[in-house]
Amino acid sequence: MIFGKKRGVEAPAEAQASPAREEKSAQGRVLSAEETAEFDEYLRNKKAAQIRRLIGTIDHTLLKQTATRADIRNLCAEAAEYGFHSVCVQPVYVSLCADCLKNAPQVKIACVVGFPMGENTTDVKVREAKRAVADGADEIDMVLCISAVKNRDYAYVRREIRRVVKGAKVPVKVILETSLLTQDEMVRAAVCARDAGAAFVKTSTGYFGEGARAEDVKLLKQTVGGICEVKASGGIRTAEKLREMVDAGADRIGTSAGVSIAEEIGKQK
Repeated sequence: MIFGKKRGVEAPAEAQASPAREEKSAQGRVLSAEETAEFDEYLRNKKAAQIRRLIGTIDHTLLKQTATRADIRNLCAEAAEYGFHSVCVQPVYVSLCADCLKNAPQVKIACVVGFPMGENTTDVKVREAKRAVADGADEIDMVLCISAVKNRDYAYVRREIRRVVKGAKVPVKVILETSLLTQDEMVRAAVCARDAGAAFVKTSTGYFGEGARAEDVKLLKQTVGGICEVKASGGIRTAEKLREMVDAGADRIGTSAGVSIAEEIGKQK
């Protein structure tokens, strides 16, 4: 399968001089058999690279409290096989992921913090993040304090995110839980995350409300202005939905349906 390569493998060159010229000239003349074969190979390589880029946006996620050690081992094996960006797990499974992925360092380990409610105290979130990193986490997905947003205490929101970012010393994605926020609250919370040093703003935990919506992704992308990135998560279970989120501006996709999405993308023309 063309997408079944690990992320450490270099993608084929997409714009070599000869195929690129042939793509342009093909519109004006009949190609020779040799030129046709070369052009077809160029198109296959181009499609393969596009598929790998799409699949490489996926954080392969398993956050159910019923997940077993066998489930987590399988999650890690799938991430390495399909070329997903990371696995995203609960704190209790970070060290197991680190062991499972020791021979696949291209697959990152993301750990949730303050999940799923976001109502832990800041000290608890900081300790949780530090422990996750010590256990092997490469990224932290933290839920912001939603009650602070509802109370319009944005100084608290910024301060908490800044402390987690400083304590973790790895990229932090701030989960806004967009389905619980008004548009104004969403924008203000995203600005807090951006200004506090977050690497990403993230739409949802997947535990509440509708989950990721393209219009929210577009708004978040516009709000953070390239200073940080956007992760869409919650309810993304098909290749069509993934493409919708990427087209809206998502840089990363959180989904528990990574394998079926990858298989679907691989079959598309």
